[in-house]
Amino acid sequence: MKNKLILLVLSLGPFFAFSQPPQTLKLEDCYEKAKANYPLYQQSALLAQATQVQLDRIHSERLPQISWNAQASLQTENVKFPFDLPIPGGNLDLPLYRFQTTADLQYTIYDGGMLEARQKIERANLAASQQQVVVELDKLKAQANQYIFGILLQREKIDIQRNALQTLEDKIKTLEAAVRHGVALEGDVDKLKVEVLRLQSETEQAQGNIRALVASLSDLIGEPLSNDIKFELPGPEAIPADVLLQRPELKLFAYQKESILAREDMIAASWRPKVGAFVQAGIGAPNPLNFFDDSLSPFAMGGVKFSWNFIDWKQASRDRQLLSLNSQLVDTQRATFEANINRMDGKYREDVATLETLISRDEEIAQLQERILRQISAQLDQGVATSTDYVTQSNALQQAQLNRQLHELQLLQTRIDYLAIKGSL
Repeated sequence: MKNKLILLVLSLGPFFAFSQPPQTLKLEDCYEKAKANYPLYQQSALLAQATQVQLDRIHSERLPQISWNAQASLQTENVKFPFDLPIPGGNLDLPLYRFQTTADLQYTIYDGGMLEARQKIERANLAASQQQVVVELDKLKAQANQYIFGILLQREKIDIQRNALQTLEDKIKTLEAAVRHGVALEGDVDKLKVEVLRLQSETEQAQGNIRALVASLSDLIGEPLSNDIKFELPGPEAIPADVLLQRPELKLFAYQKESILAREDMIAASWRPKVGAFVQAGIGAPNPLNFFDDSLSPFAMGGVKFSWNFIDWKQASRDRQLLSLNSQLVDTQRATFEANINRMDGKYREDVATLETLISRDEEIAQLQERILRQISAQLDQGVATSTDYVTQSNALQQAQLNRQLHELQLLQTRIDYLAIKGSL
């Protein structure tokens, strides 16, 4: 016997050694994991890489541009003078062929600030695009809340059903004793057993719902979760009376406005003068710089070029007007967004007050239903009430308790959704 006891302890040792408390998941951590697991999360880094490539491309345009060009041609006739030139030979006999190859270098000395303006626009567009990703990821909070509160509701339902099952099983034992003494009917016991089977089926269904919701939440955050996962949710004391609006859309509107106004520098740069330098060197026959030389000869040429479009027929003024109008459109969109969110403050307060009233009413109803069930239970023991009366009242008590738990969860979810809508979570 002693050896068997030792073997039993050894066999159960690993179970006790590796048993761990249930997983705990904070609501804020759930949000962050859901965002990091979502494929769109990678888009922010890709946008940054694409912008950096574009910035490098713009910067390379300021470097000297070098090209190699070649051209050969043959023509049917050339310039001939109707008189003899006062040169040895009396006339100029130009060749009918032409060939030249050159290396050309161009360098922009001053572009009016065009390069810096383009880079500023690219950076502003990147900030707006990345913030748009943040806005899209923020929508995952509602999906996570749906899974979490679905799990909590099913658990409350299971707890209520288990309490009801325990009460029914105790009542069945009492009636079975009464049947043996000839006080109660066998049919009353069978009716209670049917109710037990029904509650067991509903409990199994609720457990299946929990497994499905946990699996969905696990896929959302990209981590395995146990079916007994615990959630850390902010309590009522963590929810201030007046919550400031901190939604990511506000930053998006600001970045969109900056992206629009960044084009002002482009408008100013397009009006300023441009200065550049060029160099050309090559060989040609005849020499393009000396038509008296028809042999294959080297040549070179360099200089500075200047351009200034000082009259644009008010094009810059029109462009600035468009920027101003687009900026005002963003301001209007932001004001509309803030008004829609702030308008929900009144609805939130009314919803909270209504749910608190319902919870108080549910508590009174549950207490009365429980008192009635005790009375019917005593009457059933005395043979005055039937098992059908008992089952009906038991279901009424379960529904009252479920309504109370449902409203409590709805109150908590309303508060958490409100914080998410305000951007505080």
